[in-house]
Amino acid sequence: MLQAEDARPVTEAGLAPLMEGLKGNSRRTAIRAIGRLERPAMIPLIAPMLSDGVGQRAEAANALAQLARTPEAVVAVQKLLIDRAAVDANLNTWEPWGEIAAALGRLPYDTAEQVAAAEAVLITGLPSPDSMNDVDSAALIGSARGLESLARTVRARKLPPLGSRTWDLLRWAATAQRPPADPRSVATRRLAMAALVTGNQATSSVIERGLLDVDAEVRRFAAAAAADAPITDRDVLLKKAMADKQPRVRLEGLRGWGRQLQKTTCAPVGAAVGDADMHVRLQAIDQLGAGCPANESPFDLGAIAAGLSNEPRAWHAPVHALVALARTQPDAARQAMPRFTAHATWQVRMYAARAAGALGAVDTLTALMNDRVDNVREAALSALIDLKRPEAASAAIESLGRTDYQLVLTAVRALEDRSLAARATTPLVTALGRITKEHKDTSRDPRMAILGRLQAYGDPSPAANLEGYLRDFDPAIAAKAAEILTAWSGKPRTAEPQPLVAPGVTMAAVNALRGKALRVHMAGLGSFEIALEVDAAPLTAVRIARRAGEGYYDGLTFHRIAPNFVIQGGSPGANEYVGEPFYMRDEVGLHVRGTVGISTRGRDTGDAQLFVNMVDSPRLDHIYTVFGTISAGMDVVDRVLEGDVIQRVELVTR
Repeated sequence: MLQAEDARPVTEAGLAPLMEGLKGNSRRTAIRAIGRLERPAMIPLIAPMLSDGVGQRAEAANALAQLARTPEAVVAVQKLLIDRAAVDANLNTWEPWGEIAAALGRLPYDTAEQVAAAEAVLITGLPSPDSMNDVDSAALIGSARGLESLARTVRARKLPPLGSRTWDLLRWAATAQRPPADPRSVATRRLAMAALVTGNQATSSVIERGLLDVDAEVRRFAAAAAADAPITDRDVLLKKAMADKQPRVRLEGLRGWGRQLQKTTCAPVGAAVGDADMHVRLQAIDQLGAGCPANESPFDLGAIAAGLSNEPRAWHAPVHALVALARTQPDAARQAMPRFTAHATWQVRMYAARAAGALGAVDTLTALMNDRVDNVREAALSALIDLKRPEAASAAIESLGRTDYQLVLTAVRALEDRSLAARATTPLVTALGRITKEHKDTSRDPRMAILGRLQAYGDPSPAANLEGYLRDFDPAIAAKAAEILTAWSGKPRTAEPQPLVAPGVTMAAVNALRGKALRVHMAGLGSFEIALEVDAAPLTAVRIARRAGEGYYDGLTFHRIAPNFVIQGGSPGANEYVGEPFYMRDEVGLHVRGTVGISTRGRDTGDAQLFVNMVDSPRLDHIYTVFGTISAGMDVVDRVLEGDVIQRVELVTR
């Protein structure tokens, strides 16, 4: 079944192991695998499992939500889930009811009627103040999760808002304390508060109580609510958030101040520059780059920039200060620039390119286009494009000869003008051929960009060069080539892709990882451990553990630090577009603080870059893989900064 799921089969023979699995003791695994195929035609296969045992019912609800990928499928799945929720409510079987409620809330609804039908079911799992301890905790958390998802759908699709009674119940659920022994009380409060943030429905009293919660994530959501809720005491509440003992709560309050109140005073922002936590300090520096009221003296960002040294992990505040200076005190930034462009650390030079873009310093940007590190070149080229400089075209054509995918993508963006076709077509075709010879699934993005640019030029002269791509290893590339050649020739062309075969997985490999964790040793920081979720994400766990054993991660970095969101690393190019050659299949899950997922650029496009959720991110739920959880060393994860090095990763027993 694992091999069939990994292959994403479409034939009857390929699906046979999963069909067989539905009949035996491995039904939950088969149900999960079929759901992850996301094919609406398979809904009738899973629907009967809603009447199976408790565990199977819960899995079936999740699978059906994954399969609801068309408007017709949404209608069918909603009816199935509502009907089964009614049965479970009558039976007082709240554990599967909670999973059904969560699935019901996250369906991609298109109409107000669908939302209302789901809402009517979900609010039955939320208690009123006089019944808080009479409602099963599984029902509570299922309703809260479902309503948080529903609130996001309503906002994204501009549907009528949820009802006032729903918001009243969510306000109560966000602040009410269930018995301390209930392990799901915190999760309920987090999700309810998250829903209030999404719907912009928190009140001052709810925010104030949330900021006093024992759980830091509830307090962080409350701080986020304070930023945008229609309240009159925003300044008071945000200042409370900025005084919290947890850095991520302070950071959320600081961001809220920047969005809403920085135009009145920068005083709290300036104070945050001295925060004990580096992420808070960097956020404050960045916000000072947005400017302060004219009646306040400019903050001395120059002093921070002047602190640039060659010490490891000491460059972050100076480079952020340089970019902020470029936006607010350009003369000071120009004076400081030479030290940054000549620095031995390439990230410093990359930030210098960003500052040069803000300054419009074309000479500096063209000089940085000759940097030995492609990430520096990419930052410089991006700035030239944004400045609409003619130098961008020549720099882009030269960049097509570089190996870095992100730089190639940026170069293609620079060549949009059709007047460049005569100069750019041959370099584009050459770059396409060179990258294709690498035989990497993960080269899709730059190759699709090149094909799209050639198509936009409308010149059929490279048609002969594209013929071979009809049999490309990537079905998306083959289909694009067929589309272009059909348009150019006026005759239908057919894609016949020859997909790559990724390394396989066996149950022996999966079982060998039970009770195991990946210990990640960070240079100068210590280590943290990722407990592998081999039942929920066996394919990913095996692939990542295998790559770790091969030394793939040794010496790589965490290149993306998004405070109060994720840290991401494991890219040989230290950017978004380099990683494992073979795509990895999605094994989606719930994204709470400390869970570990896989970076993708669309369904089933994982590339072995991993990310750690620094906060609860329900908007990622059931979209991105979760293959592990930080079981030790979260304090180390919290301290990771951009460019920090992974010394090695080893497999250990938990």
